[in-house]
Amino acid sequence: MVGIYLHIPFCKSKCGYCDFYSTASQALVQPTVSAMLHEMERRKNYFAQAGKNSAAPQKSTLYIGGGTPSQLPPDMLAALSHKAVATFGVAPPEEFTVELNPDDVTPAYLQRLRDMGVNRISIGVQSFFDDDLQRLRRRHSGQQAVRSVQLAQKAGFGNISVDLIYGLPHMDSTRWRHNLQTVFSLDVQHLSAYALTIEARTPFGVLRRKNKLPLPHEDEVAAQHDLLCQMSAANGLAHYEISSFARSGFFSKHNTAYWQQQPYIGIGPAAHSYNGRQRQSNVAGCAQYVKNVEEGKDFFELENLSREDCYNEYVFTGLRTAWGVSKRYLQKTFDKRLINYFFANANKHVEDKNITIDGDRISIPENRWLVADSIIVDLIWA
Repeated sequence: MVGIYLHIPFCKSKCGYCDFYSTASQALVQPTVSAMLHEMERRKNYFAQAGKNSAAPQKSTLYIGGGTPSQLPPDMLAALSHKAVATFGVAPPEEFTVELNPDDVTPAYLQRLRDMGVNRISIGVQSFFDDDLQRLRRRHSGQQAVRSVQLAQKAGFGNISVDLIYGLPHMDSTRWRHNLQTVFSLDVQHLSAYALTIEARTPFGVLRRKNKLPLPHEDEVAAQHDLLCQMSAANGLAHYEISSFARSGFFSKHNTAYWQQQPYIGIGPAAHSYNGRQRQSNVAGCAQYVKNVEEGKDFFELENLSREDCYNEYVFTGLRTAWGVSKRYLQKTFDKRLINYFFANANKHVEDKNITIDGDRISIPENRWLVADSIIVDLIWA
């Protein structure tokens, strides 16, 4: 399985918590899309160079994210997706996801997505409370969020993911319970739920430095996390990654491939690629990206990964999932120095029940996932 990610870095406005690169300049849309098509040509041998040579087309996933992909007309998204499948020599995507904002969802737009082969959509709801959405600087209302899911279902989409955020300013467990009850009542197949993270460069970061961001206490955030886990399980969604919950058969194939060290290519400004030996980071600026791509110059930074880097990548991503990491994979892939380091530090956490070892599988129990990063950092090679 190989993954293709197309980054659409355009938004009408910037959310208060968002630290990802995006721009509101519509004048850059057409030049950026043209440059993305050109980038694909320049990198058409990417998967072959990653050792994915095959007589038959590779199984693939395709994910269009952002930014706000639904800011682009479907014709542009179709041109990008068709070019990607044709250029990289992959089979039609087993999973083809497009991210949507609720206020962009219309029956006509959804039908165009269906026509171009999209079989999964991810809707950025974040909250069903209008005052939360206003604080987050989201453009939609709670009613629009509900309606967007209903329209997608009516259009025939049977694989719908919704994004929610907990630990928001002024949020308590009662409000969070309402958000969860609403999303489960919509009978979606997948839920991505994230604890609010405050990045220094965001508007929320500025407000926190001024003590003007009334965040819930960490005990309240922990209670909201526990409620999320309990209600997801009660509604038939498995908790398969720290922030990901899904019905059986609806785990995100694209993201799972990331976590299982499969190669992927990212196209567009600020997109990332990984082939097991190198990581590529495209320049985070549309104007510079367009200029460099069209002039045949480097538009990225390339990092050659050491064995320690590969070890860290595997441990960090694997231990954030329900299946954890494989003892056999560690022993087959890494030298004794790294293996001994891993087990010496993992065994300390086994005693505290922060890590469990069950046959080949080494994982962090779900009841420790809220503090998983503080556990994983002890296993990372510094």
